[in-house]
Amino acid sequence: MLDLLRHLEREGFGGAPRALGFDDRGREVLTFVDGRSGARPAETDVGPVREGHRVWRDDVLVHLGGLLRAYHDAAATFPWTGREWQLEVRRPVETICHNDLSPGNVVFRAGVPVALIDWESAAPGPRAWDLGYAAWNWVPFSSEERCRAAGLPTSIAEKARRFRLLVDAYGVEADVGILRTGIERMRQYLDHLWTLVAEGSEWEVRLARRGVLDELAHEIAWVEDHAVALVES
Repeated sequence: MLDLLRHLEREGFGGAPRALGFDDRGREVLTFVDGRSGARPAETDVGPVREGHRVWRDDVLVHLGGLLRAYHDAAATFPWTGREWQLEVRRPVETICHNDLSPGNVVFRAGVPVALIDWESAAPGPRAWDLGYAAWNWVPFSSEERCRAAGLPTSIAEKARRFRLLVDAYGVEADVGILRTGIERMRQYLDHLWTLVAEGSEWEVRLARRGVLDELAHEIAWVEDHAVALVES
């Protein structure tokens, strides 16, 4: 991970912590990235917020798309072969995917995303692996039923508009393939959660008992059913 961060610095990417080396206990030492995590945004950073659901401002999506593109371009030249990665390498390899672009791993300053943190899951893969997952989390892609229950906009056309904002800022056209890659990523995540349930992991067992994993499966199915409309509406 330190080698990747040093490469990003050499490539001029400013949206990541700097690698300082190791401390006397062998732990990696990074610079602190000043700002606020998207897991706990200021009220001015988001639009409607109901029961933990967020609708990020349009300019947040635009800045995130640009930040992700700058990262992917800088990471694309990283020499990745012959290295060990915590997650599997995904083909086609186009860059080093961050692999966890949830709001909690994005740092905000002045209300917009400026940096990415938590790099342990980074691994080689296609750009759409990150872009599809980012779209899922930030547009966000939630069923009409879930949005209605949270008092948020339910329109598929509005979700499609916000999806285009994100991918336009990244520099690609909205494509159903990006959504299908996001679906694959979320299925992988759900399978991982069920594996932890089977192993008796306390937190995941509680999630399963509360129906959270079944709700995620329902959300995945909803996005799959509406993938074309989410691109073309």
